[in-house]
Formats: sequence, structure tokens, C-alpha cells
Amino acid sequence: MDSNDINDVKDMAKYNYKKSEPWPDDDVWHSYTYKILHKHIQDYIDELQLKNTQIVLNAGCGKTTYKTCAAIIYMDIIEEYVNLFEDYIVGSIENIPLQDCSVDCVICVGSVINYVDIQKAMSEFSRVLKPNGILLLEFERSNSAEFLFTKKYAKTVFMQTYQYNNQIHYLWMYNEKFVLQLAEFYKFNRNKRYRFHSISSLLFRFGISEKKAAKFSKLDYWLQPFSAFFAHNEILIFKKNVLL
Repeated sequence: MDSNDINDVKDMAKYNYKKSEPWPDDDVWHSYTYKILHKHIQDYIDELQLKNTQIVLNAGCGKTTYKTCAAIIYMDIIEEYVNLFEDYIVGSIENIPLQDCSVDCVICVGSVINYVDIQKAMSEFSRVLKPNGILLLEFERSNSAEFLFTKKYAKTVFMQTYQYNNQIHYLWMYNEKFVLQLAEFYKFNRNKRYRFHSISSLLFRFGISEKKAAKFSKLDYWLQPFSAFFAHNEILIFKKNVLL
């Protein structure tokens, strides 16, 4: 990745999100995305049964909250998104202002990882998590059906331009294998995964509008065996290896 390109993506993201809601209600595709993400992340948190002595970092949280007994630190590059929470910090996931091995769980969803240098972010997640800590990560894939039959399909990384909320957004698209290899390098073991926007991305690729295609994300649960070839988004659950 070129450093200038990386800064351009981050700067544009900050500019856009300071002027808009993180999840606009009038955008059907992103409304479905938010509902899917929130349900699955909340389910994973419930499974963890975190204690009130533990700490969760909600990294790049926007305005999203989750129910848990653990203490939550809300972090975002947009102060207005987080300054109403009791415990918050303003910062980037590339340079998290927390001590080493200081949190039990990191949540980073909403394609936040697609706006930054993923290598720096994964390094930071590994640094701030305690051994056996949990990382809940979501990203947008270059393996998406949106790029089928193009040179972009399954490419390791490339920049993609999107338009929503009357804004231009730039995102880094990542190959799933690349993300898993990077996670392994930073001492993460994958526990679970869930891919979504499979049929919806395929329909969008062949001319169906986002508004109509998004509704087919309801079928994603049944399409997991085939999702590796088509899904646009993926949730990964990692545990930090205790043997560092």
C-alpha cells in the first residue's frame, strides 16, 4: 500500500463521517448490514459471558453499543460519536492509546478495518489484548461476487470507490486468505466465522439494485457452505494465542 493512498482513504473517511450518521436509515443495504452485524456480534458477546471485571474495547464504534457486564471503552476518530459515553477515547485503530495487554476483548466491525492499514491495526489489536483475549472483526472481501469475472476478484488488496449517503467513500478491499494469514502472523487463532451478503452481492453484480438485492441477505445463514465464493462481508472471531 502506498502511504499517500492510505492517508487519503483515512482522511476521506474522517471527512465523510464528521458530516453524516455512521449508519444512515435511508440506505437499505447498510441498514441490513447493520442489523446483521449487531445481531451476530451481540450473540458472540453473550456466548463469551464476560465478567464485570473485564474490559471491552469497541474500536471504531461509531454510535453502536452492545449489552455486556464488562466495562466498555468506546473509541472512534470522530469525537462527536463517542463523547456521550462515560468511558471513551478519540483515536485510530492504527495507534490505540491503551497499554499493552490491557483489554479482554476488542470489537472492530462496520468495515472500520477497510479504511486503514490493516497490518498496523492487527498489530495494535494483538498488542492491547491480553493473552487469550478475543477479537471480533468484520471486513469487506475482495472475494465478493461484486467483483466476479473482473481482475479485482480475490485480489490481495485494492482500493474501491463507493457512493452512499450522498458521499464518495474509498475502502481497501482484502482477500480473505490475506486477512487470515495476517491474523496468524500476529498470533491470532480463528475460532468462528460468518459470511454475509452472498446472494445479495451476486444479484447486485448482475444488475439488481442494492435496495432489492439487500433483502436476500436473509438467506445468508443457509448459504454458508457456498459463501466463500460470493460473500461481500465476513465476521471473524479470533483468540489471541497465549504463547507469544
